[in-house]
Amino acid sequence: MSDNRIQEILSKLKSIRGVHGAAVIERFGLVKGSALPGWIDEESVAAMVTLILKASQRASKELEQGTFDGAIIESQKGRILFDDIKENIIVVISDLSAKLGIVKLKLNAAVKELEKLL
Repeated sequence: MSDNRIQEILSKLKSIRGVHGAAVIERFGLVKGSALPGWIDEESVAAMVTLILKASQRASKELEQGTFDGAIIESQKGRILFDDIKENIIVVISDLSAKLGIVKLKLNAAVKELEKLL
């Protein structure tokens, strides 16, 4: 039941204009759910997210900024948004046409729903 609900939440995020996909990944790299396009390998995303998470957590701690809550990576062609959910990370991959405010708003709502399931 909860796997289907996780999939629904991720699919809803993917339906936002400009969003390529979304995934929920455990801190150790296991994919709990994904709504990614075929050209994105979910295992590769999981590995990269795990590395970025560890680096972000360390930077937050070393720079005395508290605990890591989330991040946005902006690049030439798009954005990757990360948010912490208990022992998991949700990642959203978008192009530059996606309105960052809308994506962030919907991501925050998804995090609240996922917290109940995870």
